[in-house]
Amino acid sequence: MATFDHYEPATLRMPGLTLEPLRVAHAAETFGHLCDPSHYRFIPQSPPDSVEIVRQRYARLESCRSPNGEQLWLNWAIRVSTGEAAGLIQATVLPERRGILVYELFKPFQGRGVATDALRTVLHHLTAKAALTAATARVDTRNQKSIRLLERLGFDRKRLIKDTGVFKGTTSDEYEYERILAS
Repeated sequence: MATFDHYEPATLRMPGLTLEPLRVAHAAETFGHLCDPSHYRFIPQSPPDSVEIVRQRYARLESCRSPNGEQLWLNWAIRVSTGEAAGLIQATVLPERRGILVYELFKPFQGRGVATDALRTVLHHLTAKAALTAATARVDTRNQKSIRLLERLGFDRKRLIKDTGVFKGTTSDEYEYERILAS
């Protein structure tokens, strides 16, 4: 992954949105959204107990590297034109130039095209700066909004993963999606 040996987290801009490299300073403004129980309908985690827990997590992510140094962990806070934090995006870049995307859009900003624009921008950035050849994402089979989003962005459903876990009293199945970015 020589392309990222000296990677500096980049602020990504597009009309109406800015993706800021995630910092500890984002914890206070994202905490309220992360405490909303409805945010976890398709996410197995629970809301954080304190803003300090969020700060600690963001501090670990600021290094942009996995503990063993083999993966690049890129995280952005999505900010809309009003200045509000609208969500989070994480891209794990693997040594074989493949990426794994995870995204969370806070409820007040859903249905506005924010996630579509933000993910499109991240995919373009990763293709240009990391020579990424493919990106994958997993989504709960019940999460129709995320399924439509991935398909709108050109991701293809590759497989069904049964019984990925039990949360909120039910078994969860996931679809794995993939988008080829370059060859």
